[in-house]
Amino acid sequence: MAKTNDSTDMMDRRNFLTASSLVSATLAAQLPLNYAFASDDESFNTFQDDEVGFKVSIPSNWVKSVQSLPDRRKIIFFSDPSTEAGIEQDLIFIAYTSVRDDFTQLSSFGSVEEVAQATVLPKGELAGQESNNNLISAESKRNAYYFDYKTKIPEQPERHFRTIFSLVQGGTGGAGSVLVTLTAQTSESKYNTMKGTFDQVIESFGKK
Repeated sequence: MAKTNDSTDMMDRRNFLTASSLVSATLAAQLPLNYAFASDDESFNTFQDDEVGFKVSIPSNWVKSVQSLPDRRKIIFFSDPSTEAGIEQDLIFIAYTSVRDDFTQLSSFGSVEEVAQATVLPKGELAGQESNNNLISAESKRNAYYFDYKTKIPEQPERHFRTIFSLVQGGTGGAGSVLVTLTAQTSESKYNTMKGTFDQVIESFGKK
C-alpha cells in the first residue's frame, strides 16, 4: 500500500480551503449583541437542491442567478433587489466544489478552528486586495462548520459575513463529495437590521 505523506496532505487541504475562501474574498472585494428577528412581513421560499442533497430558506423576493467559474465550480447567487448592485448589496451565495474521494467527512479539512485559521483569519492580499478580517465565532454543529466574521478592505465599507461549510457525500452523483459553502453578507452598518433574516437562512440550512 502506498504511504501517505502527511505534510503533503495537509498542504493539499490548506490550498483547497484557501482557494475556496477566495470566492468569498473576491465577492467581498467586488460587492462589499442584540438579537434581531426577520421582518414580520418578510416571507421565505425553500431552495432545494435535489441533486446534491440540501435545502435552505431564502427571502422570497430575492433574485436568483447562476454563475459557472473557469475551474468548473458553480455558484448560485440570491441578491436583494432593494439594494444596489456593488459593494453595498445584500447577498447570499452558494458555492459548490467537488472534492477528492478520500475527503469523506468535514473533519478531513481540519477542525473548525483550523478551517477558520485557513479561510477567515489570514490577513494581507486576498483576491488581489489587502484585507483585515475579524472572526467573531466559529462553531461545529449539525455536521457543518459555521462562521461569523467581518472583512474590511481599504476604501470600501466593512462587510459582515455568515458562512456555512458542509460536505455532502455522493453530491457528484458518484463516490465523490461536494463541499457546499453558503455565505450571507451585508455591510456592517446594516448588519443589525439584516441579522434576523440571516439567522433564519442559516438555521434553515440542512441536508436532505
